[in-house]
Amino acid sequence: MTTSELHLKLREAYSSQNLNRITVTLINLYKNEQFGTLRQIVEMISDSVEITIDPGNRYFSKLMMLYHPDRGDFHRNEINRLAAGNDHDGLLGYSHILMLGRIEEIAEALASYEDIDYSPVYEWDLDLEGFSIINTRKSGQTEYEHPKKTRKKFTSFYNAVKLRMFGKTTVGFPTHYFEDLEELELSQSGINDLDGVQYCAHTTTLDLSDNAISDISLLWELKQIENLNLSDNRIEDIDTLANLRNLKTLVLTNNPVKDVSTLNNLGKLEYVELTGTRVSHEQIRKLEDLGITVLV
Repeated sequence: MTTSELHLKLREAYSSQNLNRITVTLINLYKNEQFGTLRQIVEMISDSVEITIDPGNRYFSKLMMLYHPDRGDFHRNEINRLAAGNDHDGLLGYSHILMLGRIEEIAEALASYEDIDYSPVYEWDLDLEGFSIINTRKSGQTEYEHPKKTRKKFTSFYNAVKLRMFGKTTVGFPTHYFEDLEELELSQSGINDLDGVQYCAHTTTLDLSDNAISDISLLWELKQIENLNLSDNRIEDIDTLANLRNLKTLVLTNNPVKDVSTLNNLGKLEYVELTGTRVSHEQIRKLEDLGITVLV
């Protein structure tokens, strides 16, 4: 399969409608404690994506990171970026979703679950009733529908991780466990305090988009970070990023940042998104002169 053909297939597979279908199935399987079926799904995709089955069923949070509709834009943008760079191997890293065509067979057995809601804090361990992810139109078409928004309650990074993994903050979660987290998706989590992120010593991919973060100084020691999404926050000062020597992709969309000169010394940086920032054309040209792809 050529790069362009794979790109098209992945774009279709990561449509909101398809991600809805997959997520509805996964949530219902988890809700009904059909962990054997979930493990089979994990085994199906394990050749294309690294995911570990653990006794506590925490692999479910990784599945949500992979296929939840709210991650759709992030995945589609990354797929487009890889295709633009003719990175066939990079696109293959997303091909695991193509193995889930069979998930419709499971969905048929769950056809009665048409009104499953989605909570922005992934409260699958608490209550999934009365939740609607599918909006069926009279035409028979379906589309993703966000729930009615309520005022966000701000929280710390530490508590946001516990909410994503366990659905509650009262669970015990020693800080040394953070060292084992290679990928973290915490978009729309109401984070305004990054306390706890400093323990993520081995994290390589971190999505903190659409929160209320202004101070990112606690990212200083996260030297393994390769992919960082800080879009839709309140960040003005990014000098801390100077220490992230392995950083490859950075998304700063919709932040009041003006000065990104600190990025000039990051030798591995390949891609930066600066849409909706206050960065000058001169600084953007400097990044481009260094061979960095800049989206503005």
